[in-house]
Amino acid sequence: MKKSRVYTRKRLALRWTLLALVFLLMVNQLLGICLLLPIQAAHRSADLQGIGRTHPVERRWEPELRATGLLYLMANENALSMTATHFGPLGWETERGSAVDCTGDAPLYVGQYEAIYEDRMVNCYFGRIDDPAVELIELKIRAEPFDQANPEFYCLTVEREAFIKQEDHTFFWIMEVLPRKRNPEWVYEYPIILAYDARGNVVTEFDTISNT
Repeated sequence: MKKSRVYTRKRLALRWTLLALVFLLMVNQLLGICLLLPIQAAHRSADLQGIGRTHPVERRWEPELRATGLLYLMANENALSMTATHFGPLGWETERGSAVDCTGDAPLYVGQYEAIYEDRMVNCYFGRIDDPAVELIELKIRAEPFDQANPEFYCLTVEREAFIKQEDHTFFWIMEVLPRKRNPEWVYEYPIILAYDARGNVVTEFDTISNT
């Protein structure tokens, strides 16, 4: 009898565990909460942006932002999406993120995304490179106020070796961690993206960044 009772208790515990999992999956699928995986949160962000079904291009962990923070670059044939995910009380959570429309005929598509948590911020510049001549992407950010004759810039670059290649497309992702509270005398604005070919010629230039 003792063995029978133990067996019954095990079966009862297993049954309740299975019921709890079924309920969790129903809530997961129907309400979009209690997400079990970070990629589900990234897909949820893309859905919120209305760009359709996407696939992951690259994932990066940035512990200086959050201990469980994962940033995702997502894409489909017509758009790019970037968002930050983190593990919270209700499972994996996400923000709205940033999306870029890639339905035109441009050599380069560029977007910007800022992931902010408390006094920390991760600034991301990302895009899709459709011109095979592009060998280097340079990000130049102008600091204001500045002398018009001698403007101050700081630059970040990514070369072809660091481009992200996936199937028929090529992507780039420049990421930097910034303090949210910077020197009030310096306001970093007007990001400029320059794309260069192998000879150092400018293929295209962006002085405005898509951030939807």
